[in-house]
Amino acid sequence: MENTQATQELEAVFTAWTDALNTGKLEVFWQAFDERAEILDEDFPWRMSKADFMDHLRFHAGERPLWESFEWRPRELHFLVIGDTGHVSGFATFRGKPRDAGFRQRFMGFTQTWVRQEGRWRLLCWHQSPLLGRIVGASPT
Repeated sequence: MENTQATQELEAVFTAWTDALNTGKLEVFWQAFDERAEILDEDFPWRMSKADFMDHLRFHAGERPLWESFEWRPRELHFLVIGDTGHVSGFATFRGKPRDAGFRQRFMGFTQTWVRQEGRWRLLCWHQSPLLGRIVGASPT
């Protein structure tokens, strides 16, 4: 398969995955994750497995959701495919309205590793961290 075609496929999978998260179709969102996935999320200090991350999001968006609305909006995306490994990086804004507070926004950088198995892209690693840590105190004074 030509690399350009593989990159276009990864872009389409990433877009569908993002849309599933933002429209609350979490079953579709979770199907993209490899069972061995590793997640480093901006609001949780330790590495999570897929099961850990599912529990984490269930806490926020479960039967009694803590959020009225939310959106994860990626930007300045970079896609790279080498063989059956895909790399996606960029910046993202998480914005939303908690039920008990005002509107919130968090600005992040993120990287993802995707693997193509049996013709299907699966998310293996997702790391996102707030930009504030990259800006404030980045160099000692």
